[in-house]
Amino acid sequence: MSVDRFATLFEHPEWLPAAVAVVTVSALAVAVARLVAGRRRRALLGPGARGRSPGGLRDAALLVALGAIGLALLGPRVGERSVQVPSSGVDVVFLIDVSRSMDARDVPPSRIERAKRGAEELLGRLGPGDRAALAVFASRGVLLTPLTPDRGALLELLSAVDTQLLHPPASNLGDGLRAALGAFAVASERPRIAFVLSDGEDPERRGHGGAAAAARAGVRVLAAALGSDVGAEVPDHGVPLRDGAGRIVRSRREIGRLARLAEETGGEVFPGDAWGSFDFERAAASIRREAGSAPGASVSRRVRAIRVFPLAAAAFVLLLAEALPRTRIQRGRRQGVALATPALAALVLGAAPEAPTGTADIASIETRLRAAPGDAALLVELGLARLERDANEAAARAFAAAAVIAAEPRVAAVAYYDLGVTALAQGDLETARDAFFDALALAPRDREARFNLEWTLRGLAALPPPSPPGRAARGPETVPPGASDSPPTTPKPPPGARGFAEHPREATPSSEAERARWLARVDDDPTRSIRSAARANAESRLRHGPAW
Repeated sequence: MSVDRFATLFEHPEWLPAAVAVVTVSALAVAVARLVAGRRRRALLGPGARGRSPGGLRDAALLVALGAIGLALLGPRVGERSVQVPSSGVDVVFLIDVSRSMDARDVPPSRIERAKRGAEELLGRLGPGDRAALAVFASRGVLLTPLTPDRGALLELLSAVDTQLLHPPASNLGDGLRAALGAFAVASERPRIAFVLSDGEDPERRGHGGAAAAARAGVRVLAAALGSDVGAEVPDHGVPLRDGAGRIVRSRREIGRLARLAEETGGEVFPGDAWGSFDFERAAASIRREAGSAPGASVSRRVRAIRVFPLAAAAFVLLLAEALPRTRIQRGRRQGVALATPALAALVLGAAPEAPTGTADIASIETRLRAAPGDAALLVELGLARLERDANEAAARAFAAAAVIAAEPRVAAVAYYDLGVTALAQGDLETARDAFFDALALAPRDREARFNLEWTLRGLAALPPPSPPGRAARGPETVPPGASDSPPTTPKPPPGARGFAEHPREATPSSEAERARWLARVDDDPTRSIRSAARANAESRLRHGPAW
């Protein structure tokens, strides 16, 4: 059984090492206790004493009970159960493959164009209460937009999607699926679907990673398999692409990989025909399978059942049996094991290092950076420390370097945000505007970055420009002049720079009215925004030979 398949069987597979460690250490403790008891027994009764040491069944009962508790903590998924939820539409993320193989032309005009047209067709078939988001993947996955009912905005962004967004242009479906899962709110009861549009090809044979994460998040994966089984050459600037050995690369559709992913999440696959089309009506019906017939009505959803009670009951019975009356010597030994085991479990499962506190020390951070020069998070920490000492130019250099070398979009978003705040402190509104644009492209739901961008745009539009704001406390209480129909008021300065602990993870989007006013003042450039969102540290991910 593969690791991904095993992880889909449990709600919390990440706790498996801790549970195994607790049971193993407890078993060793019991074994040592029995060994010591045996030696004492032979010392009291003489070397010829034979027979088993007493308490063996109690030891076994304790260990089996601990194993049952550990298994219950993992949350085994066995069977399904039906739940009634309000009908309020579905949430769907369209995940488009932008690897180089999608340039193949075995379906006209190309696989990537058929994928975009397929997404457009399905967007048009969604219901009025449905929300959609857009994500892409190649060597890594990127969530380009949050969930939104605005189909027009998504259609506009779709026009800018191509195979040049991510580098290197390899194919990592698992990472793309994990990025798409970031669009779904944890507490939402709305049905969740990830619709993959891909040829399914994976030259590096990574498997179908991401299935376990999707299953735990309650996300059904649907997939459109584009391309042909015969395959086609991959164009490379007018000539066929060649691999590292000089052979012409021929890309073929791999339905099996997509089918396994869909099967493990309760979804299905829709094979494309020779023209790159698939059964749009059946695909749309599968997306809205749990949407309900009318808003406000209850619908029945089938979800994986987590069976904890039988294991907990078995553990309780075994512990009760183990705690039956015993002799004083046995009771003293068993009480020691019984007290040590919960303490050990709490240490393994609950212990966590405390976060460092106090003002950052620039010298110590620089020392750590010399040991790890490619650590973008340390560069952000260095910038914050310099900013606290009003070394704005040095702080800006640290933030800019962190944004350039960051391999994770989250880290790059924090670096761009802090670079924008530093530029505002220096009065450089143009640099601040560009930095906040980049931060929003990487973290579209960051309300503070959006506020700072609007503040900066209003400042650039004013004649003369306003004085640069200082690094004020977070949480602005007023809006910039002209942001509403009410009489203008003096806005509070934008929020100051922040570290990773302060970076919002699930910021709630602004109201539709605020969003409309903001969009009306900003020139639309979907190509620039989508490429900023997809920008990555190419040097840290380069591989030898071409990727497709």
